[in-house]
Amino acid sequence: MKFDLKYIKSLMEKDYEEAWVKTKDLLDIEGKKFELRKDQGKSHVIYDFIEKARKILIKLGFEELVLPVILDESLVYKEYGPEAALILDRLFYLAGLPRPEIGLSKEKINKIRKIIPSFSKEDILKKILREYKIGKIEADDLIETMIIRLDIKEEEATQIIDGVFPEFKTLTPIPTSLTLRSHTTALWFPVLAAMQKSRVLPVQLFHVGPKFRREQQLDKTHLYTSHTISLVIENDEITLEDTKRISILILKELGYPDVRFEIKKGTSKYYAPQTEYEIFIKHETGQWIEIGDGGFYSPVSLAKFGIEYPVFNLGIGVERFAMIQTGIDDIRKLTYPYYYEQVLSDEDIAEKIDYEMEPRTSTGKEIMKSIIKMAEQHKDEEAPVEIIAWKGKIRDIPVELLIWEQDKGAKLLGKASLNEICVKDGSIIGSIKGEGVGTGIRFLDAIAAQAARKTEEMIDKHESSFQIRVKMVKKASELNIKIPQDVRFYITSNEKRIDLKGPVFIGITGRVME
Repeated sequence: MKFDLKYIKSLMEKDYEEAWVKTKDLLDIEGKKFELRKDQGKSHVIYDFIEKARKILIKLGFEELVLPVILDESLVYKEYGPEAALILDRLFYLAGLPRPEIGLSKEKINKIRKIIPSFSKEDILKKILREYKIGKIEADDLIETMIIRLDIKEEEATQIIDGVFPEFKTLTPIPTSLTLRSHTTALWFPVLAAMQKSRVLPVQLFHVGPKFRREQQLDKTHLYTSHTISLVIENDEITLEDTKRISILILKELGYPDVRFEIKKGTSKYYAPQTEYEIFIKHETGQWIEIGDGGFYSPVSLAKFGIEYPVFNLGIGVERFAMIQTGIDDIRKLTYPYYYEQVLSDEDIAEKIDYEMEPRTSTGKEIMKSIIKMAEQHKDEEAPVEIIAWKGKIRDIPVELLIWEQDKGAKLLGKASLNEICVKDGSIIGSIKGEGVGTGIRFLDAIAAQAARKTEEMIDKHESSFQIRVKMVKKASELNIKIPQDVRFYITSNEKRIDLKGPVFIGITGRVME
């Protein structure tokens, strides 16, 4: 069975919950119609290399540990000292949503009764909401708890959360001091400190896992996530010469006997001065390629954690090795081949382009249409100009939307406002002529969709007004256009372009009338 996606989307736009329930009928529940294709099994080159390295390190006497992925920024300060502020710039900080205090007013009860006319369990619902607030009910258990304790249907519980309690939609993440690890080294210090009194020297440990870096640009050599093989040796007697000999042994076992070292000119503060070195292996092409970094931890950093003996650390980039082995010169193609090796037609790309924000209610959709209609009718009027785009009531609250332009001599709409978003030869462009495959979305349409959704949010959040001002557009996000990640990957990897630019110059104001 092949799904009719346009039909499903049309159902979803009318009523999400009804579509969710109704589309279950598209699935077969009973019978035997499928068997596993056992000839399709295939491993990933990154995990192949990880498995090979794990076996080698265990054979050489290293113990494998699982290290935390989340760490407090204070560990980075202890490790790096005065250099920490620069390192923190590369980290992803974690944030969490606060649990809202949710009351149950008469207005909300009336809204619930529009969904469930016979609803009478206000006291039980109040208790559920209170237990959620104080953490007795987890977020992913809230719907199920409502279903069981209120004796309602699943779709009714979801409708209540979505339509009655705007508090869930208006939460703002609160940042914490917790980060995703960007360097495995930051975890070794507390681990070695914890083992200080329980292990006999030498301590030989390793870990293989992901690291996360807030790269400023994702390209052929940079991703947010990559994998590192990291090992440490702690002993009362060990020399820098010993560490190089051990590194050579490990790399020889991995299949690369030709190794050279270069002392880094700028030593990271958690390493002792002039003991940090970059490691290069000789590729079959004769080229020397950097694959890792090693050195002695600084006694200063060790002292902060109460570690009494010298520690050697070696880090090897897994993806770098896998690229050498496969000959793939783009880390994105190596890691995510399902994005970069796929072929998307212009029709496929056009189908995936959508609004970032769009109205959810029938009134919101009416507002969007009215904005478009009035903007088209008055597009050539010269500024200063202000047009009423829509006027009416939302939940008995009088609302007015205005389209305007204040720059004297300009027209209400800029020249690019009526450009359609099209796909031509794999690139996404704005075209007044409708070149290539059209999406049916013009610049004006996308801005009107955003304004309509912001009108709905204005009422949900009990705000009095909002304003949108779009001038010279340079990127899709300024137009309220959502381009999925797989499409972006495909376009950048195939050297295509996203060219949604031009003078739009439109202002929209929404306000609650007194």
